[in-house]
Amino acid sequence: MDRKGFIDFNTRLSAENSGKADSYARAIQILDNVLKHQDVVNLHGQSLYSVTDISIIENVLNLVKEEVKKMKENKQNIFDYGNPNQRSYPLNNFCSAALKSLMDYAVYEQEVITADRIVAQEHDPQAISEKLITHFDITKEGEDKISQTKRRKGQDYFRRMILVNYGSRCALTGINIPQLLIASHIIPWEDKTHKKERLNPCNGICLSALYDKAFDKGLITISPDDYTVLLSSALREYETQEYYAKHFGSISGKQITMPTEYKPNCDFLAYHRDRIFVGK
Repeated sequence: MDRKGFIDFNTRLSAENSGKADSYARAIQILDNVLKHQDVVNLHGQSLYSVTDISIIENVLNLVKEEVKKMKENKQNIFDYGNPNQRSYPLNNFCSAALKSLMDYAVYEQEVITADRIVAQEHDPQAISEKLITHFDITKEGEDKISQTKRRKGQDYFRRMILVNYGSRCALTGINIPQLLIASHIIPWEDKTHKKERLNPCNGICLSALYDKAFDKGLITISPDDYTVLLSSALREYETQEYYAKHFGSISGKQITMPTEYKPNCDFLAYHRDRIFVGK
């Protein structure tokens, strides 16, 4: 657990995904500063990010609630210490919300460790998918907050798996900028007839954003015979455009860079070609 991981967690996985990640990180920084001036919770000089015991974070949360009450009653409180400009964060409940999010982050980090063990111990990609689906409890199709959070966790772990498998590089261009890389599903997540394959590492290809979108919309596909790129007739309509040769003509017939372990499943690629690819 660390600050960057916490920000990434809130950016990718928070139920609202409303841009609160930096504010939560700032709230944790404020708490790290003020907790030095109390004797209820002893972090032994460590940052809250180093705490893996959720009960300790809960103790800090309860402490913060009590101290905010004191603050509102103009009584001395732990937020009187340190930076005097930090009152707005606890008063507006950012500190409490950040601590709740930190507990969720700690739980997810443990879930990832367990998921890593599943992948390391199981060699059948379909079995990996089924066990990960059970592990992250992705069993409901609802849009309630809990179901959405579980789905985001599963999708985020799928991305981790695929990026590792492709050396964190786009299989078409070699781009290795993490923010531009996407774990593209060959058979889409939304396809309910293949729910068991949602977290199958052979159902993913690491692509940069442009090619992920083109693949998702069926403008390009990958041949199950030789792993080469096929361009759709809908895309070839733009071959007179200046950008076409650079971005699409250059990948036509190109074989993807193969991953280290889990190759794209040929049956999945055939499904994409036959069901999603738009035109020959």
